[in-house]
Amino acid sequence: MATPSLQSSGYISITQLLQQHAEQFPNDIAMRQKRLGIWQETTWHEYRAKTYAIAAGLIELGVQQGEHVGILAENRQEWIVSQLGINSAGAVACGLYPTSPANEVEHLLHSADCTLVFCEDQEQVDKILTIRDRLPLLKTIVVIDPKGLANYDAELWMSLDDIIQRGQHALSDQGEDAVQQRLAQQTPDDTALIVFTSGSTGQPKAAMISYRNLWAEMVVLSTAISAQPGQNVLSYLPLCHIAEQAFSTLNAMAQRMVVNFGESLRTIRTDLQEISPDLFFGVPRIWEKMQSEVLVLAGRSGKLQGWLIQQALRGAQRRGQRPRAQWSWQDRLQHRFWYALIYHHILSYLGLARCHIAFTAAAPISPDLLAFFRGMGLPFAEIWGMTETTGAATMQPLDLNCTGRVGLPLPGVSLSIADDGELLIQGDIVFKGYYRNADATAETLAGGWLHTGDIAEQHADGSATIIDRKKDIMITAGGKNLSPSMIENEVKASAYIKECIVLADQQKYVTALIQINHDTVAHWAERQDIAFTTFRSLAENAAVKALIQSEVDRANQRLAPVEQIKKFTLLNKELDHDDGEVTATMKVKRKMVATRFAAEIAAMNG
Repeated sequence: MATPSLQSSGYISITQLLQQHAEQFPNDIAMRQKRLGIWQETTWHEYRAKTYAIAAGLIELGVQQGEHVGILAENRQEWIVSQLGINSAGAVACGLYPTSPANEVEHLLHSADCTLVFCEDQEQVDKILTIRDRLPLLKTIVVIDPKGLANYDAELWMSLDDIIQRGQHALSDQGEDAVQQRLAQQTPDDTALIVFTSGSTGQPKAAMISYRNLWAEMVVLSTAISAQPGQNVLSYLPLCHIAEQAFSTLNAMAQRMVVNFGESLRTIRTDLQEISPDLFFGVPRIWEKMQSEVLVLAGRSGKLQGWLIQQALRGAQRRGQRPRAQWSWQDRLQHRFWYALIYHHILSYLGLARCHIAFTAAAPISPDLLAFFRGMGLPFAEIWGMTETTGAATMQPLDLNCTGRVGLPLPGVSLSIADDGELLIQGDIVFKGYYRNADATAETLAGGWLHTGDIAEQHADGSATIIDRKKDIMITAGGKNLSPSMIENEVKASAYIKECIVLADQQKYVTALIQINHDTVAHWAERQDIAFTTFRSLAENAAVKALIQSEVDRANQRLAPVEQIKKFTLLNKELDHDDGEVTATMKVKRKMVATRFAAEIAAMNG
C-alpha cells in the first residue's frame, strides 16, 4: 500500500519527500554503497544534507533556475544524490549512458542544452574533453572520482567534493535560504528530469519529465507494489533509463526502501547474493542470462545431481504456465518437495531467495521464460511502460488473473486502442513533451492522449497485450501482416539463442539473423567434444548450426505456417553498441542491422 503521506497529502515533490523522510526518520538507512568490499550506509539525514550541499554549491557556482545538468556515470550513490541536488538547486538533471561513445554523448548534451556535466571518472572526462569544443554551452565538468586527473588542466574540471565543500561553506555562512528559495519557486509542472529515448529507430529524443509526473509515478508504484520501509533493492540498471529511475529512485523514495549500489556492473552477481533484495527488477536479458546460468550449472553438476535439477526444472516449466491458484494439490506437493530440494538453492545462488516480488519490463519477454521462474515459486510480474509514461503504466497482477500479458492499467492510468490498433494512454504519468521538438511532441500527444507507438489488443477485462511496435509491423510479399517481436520471442525462448532479428518485409517468406548465446552454446559444445576458440569459430561450426536449426524448428511448431522461419543466418559476432547495431539498452537497431548484414540477408532471399 502507499505510505500515508503519499496518499493523504496529494501532490508532493520528490525533493519535499526527501526532506520529510529526513525530518521524520533521520537515522534510518536510505542507501548503501559498496566500496573496497564494504557496504557503507547513508541515513536519510545524511542523504538530505548531501543534496543540500550540492544544491548550495551549484547555486554558488552560478547555476540558474531551469538550467540543464548532465550526469554521465554508472550507478552509484552519487548519481541519485547529485540528481536530487541538481533538482534542489532548481535545475534539471539529464542522465546519459556511461557506455555511450563520445559522438553520442555530444548529441545528447547538445540536444538537451546542458551547461554542466557530472562525470564519474577519468574515462568519462576524456570523452567530454574530445568534444568540448563542439559544446559551446558547456561551462563546467564536475568529476565524482578524480583519480588520475592530477595532471589535467585544473581550469577544465572540478571535483564533486569541491562542489560539496563550497556548498557546505555557503550553508554554514548564509543558512539554507538560497536553496529554500529555489525549492519555493519549484512548481509541479517544472521539468525535473530529461530522459533520452532509446533511439532504436532514429536519434534519441529528450523527454521532459515533470515533478508532477514523478509524483504520479510514485503514487502508481506504491499503490501497486507491496513493500515495507527498510526493505532492500539493488540498483544496477542504468539510472539514466526511466525503468531504473522508477524502481530505484521513485518507488524507493515513495516507500522508504534502502537502495543498494554495488562496486560496478562486474560485481553484480556477488552484490545480488550479498543483498538478496526484497524486490528485484530485471530487463528480459537479465532473466535470460540467469536462466542460462542455471542450465549451465545443471549441465556441469554430477550425474545424479544434474538429473535431479533437470527434473525439477521441467516441473517448474510445466507448473509455471498456469497461475498458482490453479495448481492442483499434486502440483503444490511437488513444488514443496522440489523447493526444499532444488529451487531454494537455485534462488539463493541467483540472489533471489528473499525476493517476494520480481518484475520485468523494457522489452518483450518469452512466456516460457516467465514460466521457468514462476514455476520455481518466484512471484514474477510483467510491467509495460515507456520513457513517456515516466515508467510503469500497466502491470500484470501477481495472481495472473487477467487476460493480457502486460496486465491492467495501474491506478490513475487510462488506456484506449486507436482505430489502427495503437495503444493510447492518459494520466498524470504522461510526460510534458520533447525538449526543443514541437513537431514530435504534437504527434505523440495528439488529441489529449499519449500515442505510444505500440500496437496492442485490449481484452474484455480491461487488460492489454502488446503485439509489436507500430513501425516494426512487417508486410510480406503476399500481403500478410506479421509481428516480428512475437516470432522472435518464440525463437529466443531457446537457452541457446540470445538474439533473433526477423526479416519479412516485402519478402516471400520469413528469414532471420540469429546470435547464439555464447555461454550455453559453449557449454553444449564442450560436452559434445567440439573444439572452438572464438565466438566466430563457435558460430560457424556446422554442429552448432544444426543445434540452432533444431531450436528454430521447435519454435516453428508453435507458429502459423506464414510466420515460420524458412531460412536463418548465424551472426559471427555479437551485436555491439559501439558498432551502432544496438542501443545503450541493447535494443536492436533494425535498419542498421539490415544495412550491415545486407549480403547475408540477400543470400537468404536469393
